[in-house]
Amino acid sequence: MPNPISKVMPSASIVMGNVGNSPFSRHPDLALLVAESISSWSNVENFLLKLFVQILGGNKSLATDIYISLESQAAKTSAINAAARSILKMESDELKIFKAIMAISKANVKNRNKLAHWTWGYSPDLNEALLLVDPKATISEYDRSKIYVYKKIDFESIVESNNNLCHYIQLLKFVFMNHSANNNNELITELLSKPEIIAKIPK
Repeated sequence: MPNPISKVMPSASIVMGNVGNSPFSRHPDLALLVAESISSWSNVENFLLKLFVQILGGNKSLATDIYISLESQAAKTSAINAAARSILKMESDELKIFKAIMAISKANVKNRNKLAHWTWGYSPDLNEALLLVDPKATISEYDRSKIYVYKKIDFESIVESNNNLCHYIQLLKFVFMNHSANNNNELITELLSKPEIIAKIPK
């Protein structure tokens, strides 16, 4: 997880949001990882679309058009939740897994939104990191506790989490398809063994 610069190096100099002084040009290797992190969330969105189409059933083209017409991620999430509630039994393992996946998705989209909408910067004192700050914290004097240091491992963690999430969604889609891979509830068992899934299932 990224740490505030106030913890990493409190006295570090910072350069934030300066036009013509691109932090990505200074750190092209990390810039690529930023792009991969955002792209990995785009994959999640595509897998969620396929899950929605599978749950809704019927006319796939119509289901796709409905989902894509929803402009916000919150609206798309609500649509998937509504569709799932209509076919899944209360307290079923499928519903527990579905809710866990949607909870992971909610957490992961926050990371994507930060990368896409917050302000990037760098520190000459931190050669292997980019800085990211909530624009609301840039109006007056910078609050160093709200400027986050992103290193290679942080981006790799985001990509890995989104890739794992795609895998979970695909397995659940197979469950809904009555795929042969789920004979004897093998996919259900696999999903319920995943630490991320377990952590999001209410006790």
